Amino acid sequence: MSEFVKSLDQKHLVTNGLEGFYVVEKLGSVGLNPGKWAASLGVDFIENSAIDNIDFNSVHAYPHIWIKYINSDMKVDFLSRWIDSHISEAEKILKKPVFSQKLVSLRVYRRTTEIFF
Repeated sequence: MSEFVKSLDQKHLVTNGLEGFYVVEKLGSVGLNPGKWAASLGVDFIENSAIDNIDFNSVHAYPHIWIKYINSDMKVDFLSRWIDSHISEAEKILKKPVFSQKLVSLRVYRRTTEIFF
């Protein structure tokens, strides 16, 4: 798809819109997925972001869904490692910028759900 978009408009910035999971625990990413289930979803941050026509990378974080049964301090620790690892890999391995596209708290999620559903 990214190749098709670039064929229409070379100046159009394209991203992948991934959560940022890793298929395989590699490159020091052991323990960075929110759970073993994330490695089985068929997406890999490094592999999907390395595509030539992807201009920048994004990561999402939904700690209230991914890691519900841990306390807030542990969620903050997870998010810190999650964001730091993606910034580091984007800079050192991918040589592309990265930004956090979605970082949703439970309070915001509940409020949005109440409003729209």
